Amino acid sequence: MKILQVSHQYRPAIGGAERYITDLSEELARRGHCVTVYTSRSLDYRTWRSELPALETLDGVEIHRFRSLPRTALTWRLLCYGLDHYPRTRHWWYEPFILYGNGPLCPGIFAAILRYGRQFDVIHVNNLHYAHALTAYVAARLCNVPVLITPHLHAGQWETHDVGYMRRILRGSAAVLAVTQAEKRYLLNRGWNDKVTVGGNGVKLDRFPPLDRSTCRARLGLPDRGFVILFLGRKTEYKGLDLCAEAFSALRESRDDVYFLAVGPETAFSQALWARYANLDGLVVRDEVSDEERLNCLAACDVLALPSAAEAFGIVFLEAWAYRQPVIGASIPSVSSVVAAGEDGLLVEPGQVSSLIRAFSDVVDHPQRRREMGERGRKKLERRYTVERIASIFEAASLRVLRKRRTLSSAVPQERLS
Repeated sequence: MKILQVSHQYRPAIGGAERYITDLSEELARRGHCVTVYTSRSLDYRTWRSELPALETLDGVEIHRFRSLPRTALTWRLLCYGLDHYPRTRHWWYEPFILYGNGPLCPGIFAAILRYGRQFDVIHVNNLHYAHALTAYVAARLCNVPVLITPHLHAGQWETHDVGYMRRILRGSAAVLAVTQAEKRYLLNRGWNDKVTVGGNGVKLDRFPPLDRSTCRARLGLPDRGFVILFLGRKTEYKGLDLCAEAFSALRESRDDVYFLAVGPETAFSQALWARYANLDGLVVRDEVSDEERLNCLAACDVLALPSAAEAFGIVFLEAWAYRQPVIGASIPSVSSVVAAGEDGLLVEPGQVSSLIRAFSDVVDHPQRRREMGERGRKKLERRYTVERIASIFEAASLRVLRKRRTLSSAVPQERLS
């Protein structure tokens, strides 16, 4: 197949959706498909600054990057204006403010699809709520090329999916690839599309080589015998970083052998948080890290905690399972579809510090149970969440769309004759 992937950002940009589309594209190219990516030249969704080269080929994937309008203080204000008023009125008037504020606005993507879109068998849109999704969808429809979409919607955040133009994209797509069963149920219950397939995120197991735990801890400045809780992700408010810090602080009062390793790109929110815990013993903070350092963190920890209040999937859970580490997440539908409570991890009440403290205490006090959960997580990962399996699901969904399209096309002349 000739596949066009359209994404807001792509490797080397960091993020769960970026990792998903990169791994999927490279695996499809490895299987012999012709894969092209249209994306922005940005590394940072907060600015959409054009930094990356316009054209390059990485691991068999041809990547075309286009300039986007930068996000400025005015852009953010217009986005806030739209988000403040739209839920109360549902008026289309506010949708352009949301579209413009979200970005990336890349006119070049629209023009390129109009010019070259008919060369592709399918156009796959990665991530619904950024502006590139509408750009790609409208251009693909004008070219009469079927659209598949992986929305990565956060059910708890309406602004990622429940805006008029986003609902129209979902309804008009030939297939929707949900990343969890919970996301599929959510879409079906709202009648936005009945052609929903559960794909998911995946990892390549060969990217997680065996690492010596003691060596990894030494590199991170952590003691060999301490218990390490890891937070790994962008340090935004909804990820639950503040809950982790508060729960760790409470646990540290009675356990001086417990450490909290917080890793990921810093934000204004996290910097203010660290100022509150400046004198907290056992807290180790790292900003954005290299892939090698990321693996060191995963191999060095005893449990990964991501009690996010709104998560489409949580690919970091898979990365922890790759190193046989148990995980702690919030009991929201998407995460509950991935993490089996008591089997391969623990689930806590969203926003409840007391629930998180109990979970931390549980994994600290029960090492055998902790190891068993990590082993079961690894087995689930091998069975269900590899990039190879996710690529097979995507291939099957694309072929179904193309078969249906051919069937409908061949039926048209017969209907005219009858």
